[in-house]
Amino acid sequence: MHNLNWDDLRILLAVADTGSQSAASTRLAINQTTISRRLRQLEQQYGKPLLHRQRYGYSFTHEAELLIEQARKMEYHALEIARAQANSQRNELSGKVIVSSTEMVLRYMIAPKLTEFRQCFPHIELELLADDRIVSLSHMEADIALRYVNSKQQDLVQRRLLTFKYRYFASSSYLQQYPVNEHQQLNGHQLLKFEHKTYLYTPQQQRDLKNNKVVLRSNHIDMLIDACCNGLGLLSIQEIFGRQMPDLQMIMLPPHREATLWIASHKDNRHLPAIRAVIDFIVKISQQAIDKI
Repeated sequence: MHNLNWDDLRILLAVADTGSQSAASTRLAINQTTISRRLRQLEQQYGKPLLHRQRYGYSFTHEAELLIEQARKMEYHALEIARAQANSQRNELSGKVIVSSTEMVLRYMIAPKLTEFRQCFPHIELELLADDRIVSLSHMEADIALRYVNSKQQDLVQRRLLTFKYRYFASSSYLQQYPVNEHQQLNGHQLLKFEHKTYLYTPQQQRDLKNNKVVLRSNHIDMLIDACCNGLGLLSIQEIFGRQMPDLQMIMLPPHREATLWIASHKDNRHLPAIRAVIDFIVKISQQAIDKI
């Protein structure tokens, strides 16, 4: 028991938090084979089974649950120390600030304002992480997260930025060939479908998928936008962003989806000058985006 390795405990905790060895592998930047080997090694050192290995996946033993609880306490204090050390050098309007969000938000809401941001804060270096997964602010994977989830974590500070309305867009070439009757339900058209495990379709979207033909599916939104611009079909995207695309026209049907975007930061970081400046800037440009509609 006294030979337990903290790195092995950290792996066990990451698997518990993320729900799988593959997700833990991504969080820790360790390959999955190493994850499995280190878990077996931890079991040998602990002297008791930690995983109930089943045909499809696994579950934790009672002993593992107790060990995870203790490891979580250790991690909490270790992260507190690491955060305090990092924040002690961030008392000015300078340094790197990491912002995580989806590719669409970063490209169409943040990127157009980067020159303005640089003029206001020349000594702050922004790092933009395009990621559909929910990064861990507690584990310092980012300083600020813009996401579609209102987290219940007690160590995060969050606020609502804006609510996106989703509409269909198409190229003029597509609409010339396949006009849309904007006074009735969408029917008989070609659709481009964004597929991602976190993207849940509304009942209206489900009806649209049933009444129209999906001609392209992808989890890469830029590919779908390019296909839409080239006349392949209709694409559902945020109205604020679609209006910025000169090659696309908005279909004047009622919005078929809404999604609220939240901005989150860790409670220990929110008053640091550089992070506060970035948060305030994002809030400002979000309001500007709303005002343009």
